[in-house]
Amino acid sequence: MTTLESALSRHGEATPLNTYGIHHAAYPCWDPVGTLRLYRDTLGFAMPHAIPAWGWGPDENPDMVHFFFDLGNGDTLAFFYYFGWDRPEPPAKALHQATHPAIEVPDEETLLEIEAKLNDAGYETFKVAHESIESIYHWDCNGLLLEFTRHLRAFDKRDREDAARTMNALENALAAGASEISDVWRAKATGSGAVGAPAVHIVDVPEWESAIAWAREQSSLEVNERNGYQIVTGVDGGPVEIHRKAAGLRPALWYTLPAGGLEGTITQFDRDVLRVEP
Repeated sequence: MTTLESALSRHGEATPLNTYGIHHAAYPCWDPVGTLRLYRDTLGFAMPHAIPAWGWGPDENPDMVHFFFDLGNGDTLAFFYYFGWDRPEPPAKALHQATHPAIEVPDEETLLEIEAKLNDAGYETFKVAHESIESIYHWDCNGLLLEFTRHLRAFDKRDREDAARTMNALENALAAGASEISDVWRAKATGSGAVGAPAVHIVDVPEWESAIAWAREQSSLEVNERNGYQIVTGVDGGPVEIHRKAAGLRPALWYTLPAGGLEGTITQFDRDVLRVEP
């Protein structure tokens, strides 16, 4: 294989549009030296390409250095360092957190090794177990939220079907003037088979197994399967009350418990209790 063929080869399967994933994700850089210390020196990512460029273009861009780190599988993380640009105030926290790269690792051992490598070099990290992934995070010197993540399970048909229902519910809810996520949950319950009483529709996938098992043991609750969801209702149409710790759910899972759909009115949803009434 030639050097060019090797550079152009990709792993995995193409989409119907014949795309093969992300070639690179690019972010602004305000501290190039600190960026090199983290990504090149501490994490050991090779640098396949860098472009020191004179200011160019119709917008009179400043002089810049555009540099890349090899993340594996042909994917790269890129930064733009512009000379003479002052670092702006950070955006709203939610927008700041939503703009970040997530680098995949194969297993827990690798994730723990990276966490230890960062911590040993003096970088602070934090860990979150989401629905089907577990991640560690670090806010880098550019204000970029760097994520390393591993799959806890593979996505399957249930996830694909649920994703389609979620996005259909979002479209319908927005068309009806939705102002909060519970509007989407209600639209989703309607689309997947409403029961007409207070209910929490739980996606029937492994991460919710402990909550479903707990609900089955409660004398005040009933659990029935419908269209790929386990639907938790109150006996005789009464309220539904679920307790997070008793149901064995981490906070990151807890706040997405009604993601399969919701019927009724939420009268309590804090860190410990979800209560849904008529």
